[in-house]
Amino acid sequence: MVECPFSDKEFDSKHEMYLYWAENHMDELNSHQKNKVKKAKRKENESQQAQLAWRKKMMMRGLAGLVVVFVVYLSAPAIANLFAGGASIDFDELELENQPMLGDEDADVTVVEFGDYLCPACQSFEQQVKPELMNLIDEGDVKFYYLDITLPQFSPQNVQASIAAQCVYEQDEDEFWNMHDALYVNQGQIDYGSSSLVTLAEDSTEGLDYEELETCIEEEETGDAVDRDNRFADNNGVTSTPTVFVDGDRIANWEELASLIEDNYL
Repeated sequence: MVECPFSDKEFDSKHEMYLYWAENHMDELNSHQKNKVKKAKRKENESQQAQLAWRKKMMMRGLAGLVVVFVVYLSAPAIANLFAGGASIDFDELELENQPMLGDEDADVTVVEFGDYLCPACQSFEQQVKPELMNLIDEGDVKFYYLDITLPQFSPQNVQASIAAQCVYEQDEDEFWNMHDALYVNQGQIDYGSSSLVTLAEDSTEGLDYEELETCIEEEETGDAVDRDNRFADNNGVTSTPTVFVDGDRIANWEELASLIEDNYL
């Protein structure tokens, strides 16, 4: 349930609350809230139009119309991309409250990446896709979570990389992202021993207890956290990286992630 800050009403979703604001509280909203209302009204209108179009087709064409709609659906690239990756996922299973996050906790769209620090495609995602996604994150529309997966086809050093990143996260959730970025920038260029990983952290982060960090890495104190993420991946059929989910939908064409989100989720 979502509680309205302008009344004593509660709503099943933020979408319903924004529509209520449109009818009752527009004069009280700030610019950010008005933008949320605008998007909610647009979504509601699109939903209503889609339902009307669907009913009309069903009445006129019957089962044959259903087949036509299905073919058209498969031929629409933007929509097909939403489902090309396979089954959806229940985010509640991933314990996201304990995972590294970028963005506003109240953002409308949730993106989850399963990534491997030794995966070249994950490096491409980080360097080519993430910058555009950051615009939506900075605007408050998207929140982004990163979960570790250490795949056997990559170097076993990926486990040490993930453990080191999680050790940084244990000390400082913000500095985690600096270490995260550094691991991808320096992918394959260090030996991934504890001393090299600590040096990388010293060069890319600030304010950490680096002696404590070295102990954490050497003793693999965050190994359970890495194992947890791998278990989540295994339970949900994640076998390649990067695997990206948007509001539970598995996305195949993650190269166009930002525009896909703008066209279909906002």
